[in-house]
Amino acid sequence: MELLERLGLGSRRVLILHHDDLGLTHAQNGAYSALGLPTGSVMVPGAWAPAVRGADLGVHLTLTSEWQAPRLRPLTAGESLRDEAGYFPSTLEALWQRARAEEVERELRAQIEAAQRLFSPTHLDTHQGAVMRPDLAEVYLRLAQAYRLVPLIPDTLEGLGVPPPFLPELERLMAEAPFPRVRFLDPYGLPPEERLGFYLGLAHLPSGLYYLAHHSALPTPEGRALPDWATREADYFALAHPEVRRVLAEFHPLTWRAVREALKEGWR
Repeated sequence: MELLERLGLGSRRVLILHHDDLGLTHAQNGAYSALGLPTGSVMVPGAWAPAVRGADLGVHLTLTSEWQAPRLRPLTAGESLRDEAGYFPSTLEALWQRARAEEVERELRAQIEAAQRLFSPTHLDTHQGAVMRPDLAEVYLRLAQAYRLVPLIPDTLEGLGVPPPFLPELERLMAEAPFPRVRFLDPYGLPPEERLGFYLGLAHLPSGLYYLAHHSALPTPEGRALPDWATREADYFALAHPEVRRVLAEFHPLTWRAVREALKEGWR
């Protein structure tokens, strides 16, 4: 709430509407352009990362590659970040069992610096929450400070699938981080047929700072090569729906760029 007070929005419903997984497919990028909503983050190892252009783009820091195809490889040579075929691990469990923190830091730095050569990043978040292992979370927060980028930090870890042994140290790191925490909303786990109702239901939220992640993709053959294509298309059609646009207009829209500007004083 301190951030909202600083922005003069203390009693408002404020929404960062965030497009995940840009750069993964052409269909993902096309939905970003078609919807005209500014905020999203780019998977820099993705084949379509160089084609993303936007006003409020972050780095979707990537350490896992969950699909049979397309597969993503690290930008660095860290052996603990590769499976037997040289790709990122396919599961969080495999990543957390093997990843060495120093190799993670080199990889995340490489992704941030590659992003800086493609666009002007405003923020950081992570694919599948891969930095939830506490030592990796410390790296994530430290890099946010070093590169003057705002990291996504949820206001609670409840419901995010974080292993119980990780929770105490993660809570401590989040509490000490000099960044705002947001109320995290993510309809990804809902069936596609419930997606429109979810977005319409935003009308009933109370005041506060919300971060809503979506995975919109265009209905194209390439987009439908992903196993979860129906979920991504459901996001796209819901966010293009005029009634959902009416609901979204009831919120004060916020970008990570505006948040970054508000926090700049504390980084000097």
